[in-house]
Amino acid sequence: MQSIKQYRKVYQTIQSITHLESQTVGNHNAIDPHASTDPSGHGDKQDRDANIHPFTHRPIPAPQNTRQVAEGEQRSCGSKDYCDPLNPQNWSYGYKWMVTGAVSLTSFIGTGASAIDSEIVPQLMESFGVGEEVALLGTALFMIALGLGSLISAPFSEILGRNPVYIVSLIIFGLFTMGAALAPGIGSWLACRFSAGLFSWPPLTNFGGTIADVWSPIERTYVFPVLLCLCFLGPFLAPMVAAFIGGSSVVNWQWTEWLTLILTGALVVTFLLFVPDTFPPVLLSWKATSLRKVTGNQLYLAEHEVDAIPLYRRLQRSIKLPLKLLLTEPIIQLFSLYMTVIYTVLFGFLPGYGFIFGAQGIYGLDQAHTGLCFIGINVGFLLSICTVWPVYVRFKRKLFEARKEGKHKVVPEERLTHAIIGAPILPISIFWMGWSSWPSVSLWSPLAASVAFGFAVMQLYISCYQYIIDSYEIYAASALVGMTLTRYCVAGPMVTVSVPMYENLGVHWTLTLLGCIATLLAPVPYVFKYYGAIARKRSKGATSFE
Repeated sequence: MQSIKQYRKVYQTIQSITHLESQTVGNHNAIDPHASTDPSGHGDKQDRDANIHPFTHRPIPAPQNTRQVAEGEQRSCGSKDYCDPLNPQNWSYGYKWMVTGAVSLTSFIGTGASAIDSEIVPQLMESFGVGEEVALLGTALFMIALGLGSLISAPFSEILGRNPVYIVSLIIFGLFTMGAALAPGIGSWLACRFSAGLFSWPPLTNFGGTIADVWSPIERTYVFPVLLCLCFLGPFLAPMVAAFIGGSSVVNWQWTEWLTLILTGALVVTFLLFVPDTFPPVLLSWKATSLRKVTGNQLYLAEHEVDAIPLYRRLQRSIKLPLKLLLTEPIIQLFSLYMTVIYTVLFGFLPGYGFIFGAQGIYGLDQAHTGLCFIGINVGFLLSICTVWPVYVRFKRKLFEARKEGKHKVVPEERLTHAIIGAPILPISIFWMGWSSWPSVSLWSPLAASVAFGFAVMQLYISCYQYIIDSYEIYAASALVGMTLTRYCVAGPMVTVSVPMYENLGVHWTLTLLGCIATLLAPVPYVFKYYGAIARKRSKGATSFE
């Protein structure tokens, strides 16, 4: 609904401008497709280089890329006006935060759904008559499906825009979630969980694209970490809620699925009524369509229409390029390995907390209070926001210095500040939790370790994502898809594998093993801080900035 209203507003505005120009200049003068279509106007942004595209922040392509037709030359319908309201980066801050908040909630629900069933394992075992490992397959399959689905997500938003992909995928995700709630047996439940995971990928993969549409690079320095924190809260707030549902005598375990469905439905309504589309090429194609209707001149074309690529070609590219980058780029391989280890520990805690805090574990808490222990990781996520503003101020100063030297950007290594803070804290927190989890040691010690762990995870995740985005620029989306595929497809099975690990090795040695791996990877941010420029220079896909 909101997208239709948005399209109609574009058409009506262009129609009114055309009518005004026909009265003041004459019908023989063509309307300038680059003119602002805002009847009220927005405040001018700071002066920028006219050759830099306002949406991509890269040089505007030369005119020779435009094709010719029999009737005459096609007229490229772009937007060089920085006050053009079609550019989402010119919207008011309140409107930007509304859009990004709604998009962040899609990721919150998607990631929360991946973990919500991990804390109702006893109820699943009783309901379906299966063992613990089989009951945990619902979480594992959801995560694997999420990783596989990320490979094919981008082409649909490139053709249809952001909103249709969000809305359709959320509706299908909700239907399979309802199927999981109504499933009569373990087979149908697992099938619905896998299918729901497959359709939870668009919010997670389009999330970064929407942030890039709406916020400028310097604004993303503080916006991205705050919204990323909300996404990370999903998989560790959901188990807290699920544990109370599982331990309740009032409702059954199916209410974990019903709750997810209710939140999904509310979000679909929000997108339909309030959230506009943000994908610049699609918005410009609306502008071109309106110009063709109003002027009768069929030569107005947006770049999105001129360079139309079939869906099957886009799908082919979206599958091949992430895999190629993952297999050939050492930078992506190292950061993928790092993120995979972090996710392995993180999601291994879903069943692992039962061995540490649960009734059969070290501290003997009941199901509801075991789930409540995830609050420590969530507090760590929230505490990580405290470092965002100092890092933003430092990055802004570096950008100012770079511009004084005639450069438009800061080297990607400046994005690693968060990781340099978090890298040593990660193994320390894992060892701390592993060797302070004894009946004779206060429960608050491993809980404090979980706060440090959550803080370190968020610091590393922020830097890794921003470093890859700045290093690979036009290939960043494909690089991030490769990382998503790796970490979810590996961390998913670890949810079930971690159970025999904790049973056979025990809590102390399982966490010692994971802590040793985290220690081996701790130097990675420091290595890239000092030698990243050399690695990028030798890379085929990364930008050297020289």
